[in-house]
Amino acid sequence: MGINVIKLVFLKELKDIFRDKKTIFMSLIIPLLIFPLLFLVLGGSMDKSMKQVEENLTVAIVDSGNSSLSQFLHNQETIKLVESTDVEADIKSGKILVALEVPTDFDEGIKTEKPVDLVLLYDNASQSSQMAFSAVSGIVDAYSKAVIEQRLLTRDISGDLLTPVVIDARTTEKEEEGFGKFMLSLMLPLMLVIFSISGPMGVAVDLGAGEKERGTLEPVLTTQAGRLSLLWGKFFAITVMGLLSTIASLLGLLFSMRQEGGLFQGSAVSIEPVTLVLIGLVTLLLTMFFGALELSISIYARSFKEAQTYISPLMMISFIPTYATYMLDAKNIETYYFHIPLANVSCILKEFLAGIYNFTHIGITFVWIIIYIFAAVLFARYMFSKEEVIFRT
Repeated sequence: MGINVIKLVFLKELKDIFRDKKTIFMSLIIPLLIFPLLFLVLGGSMDKSMKQVEENLTVAIVDSGNSSLSQFLHNQETIKLVESTDVEADIKSGKILVALEVPTDFDEGIKTEKPVDLVLLYDNASQSSQMAFSAVSGIVDAYSKAVIEQRLLTRDISGDLLTPVVIDARTTEKEEEGFGKFMLSLMLPLMLVIFSISGPMGVAVDLGAGEKERGTLEPVLTTQAGRLSLLWGKFFAITVMGLLSTIASLLGLLFSMRQEGGLFQGSAVSIEPVTLVLIGLVTLLLTMFFGALELSISIYARSFKEAQTYISPLMMISFIPTYATYMLDAKNIETYYFHIPLANVSCILKEFLAGIYNFTHIGITFVWIIIYIFAAVLFARYMFSKEEVIFRT
């Protein structure tokens, strides 16, 4: 295996890759734009949903007794009261968000200081209805507190009697920054795993099945260059594209955290440089693994289309362990998760984003990723050495 041959193949493949505008677009432009676009859409969607509920908080009141609670709700400027003959059907259709059923003896129960049962009907399958439910519950709670205060006043008792302990809640993270980090811990691992698979996919397919289809692989094999040198040259070219794709995706992430109107608007989320370096390194190593694996599959395939068919299930398979860790808290991840392929990557990324640098977890994850890479390269070497695979058409 000659270093000069590997270098020659590497430079040749890189030159061909950068000539392909489609590869540049898929490997660099999309990773650079996907995070800003994704978080801009998510931020705009969440903001729009909240404003819609705030501006159109439609509530129906079923109250034949015209209770004091109904009058209290009529005085609330944030609520838009509407008439309804079938509240359940109107809630399901979205005409109203919440319905409040007040018993006829409501005021009598309040006067005699007996508990009164209210029915608050909402659609738990609708995000808007759930938000409206929380808003109306808060208003009813405010009415309930006002009634309690009035009862205490009639007895010449201070309202402080009911609040013997006052909680002063303080967080280790600023509220806005904590939300931003939580959203990142949910979405970033999944997105980076997707990029690790999709980033080298186009290049790997083109350098294997693509060359078969174009008839350019056989002439290269007749030269003095050894097959192992050709393999390493192609693998390093894929690795470089994976590195560039990783850098582009991280730049897109940094830009999305500072854009106006996005998911992190006003959240002031910051990522330490060491965290960015570690995230980039993990993503790069994962890209190398998938690049070698996809190159092996590409060499085996008869055509470009067949290679894409074989590689596509990798995306679906990788979702299983990644989604399995989706809701894990970064501060309470058990060690066995770091021995599960891809789940360990997701978990270590969560810890990095939370500012946790557990050297045991880092060591386990990196060792496993390196093992994956060596196994994938050996598999690619095996495929590249088989005549029936190379000339499989």
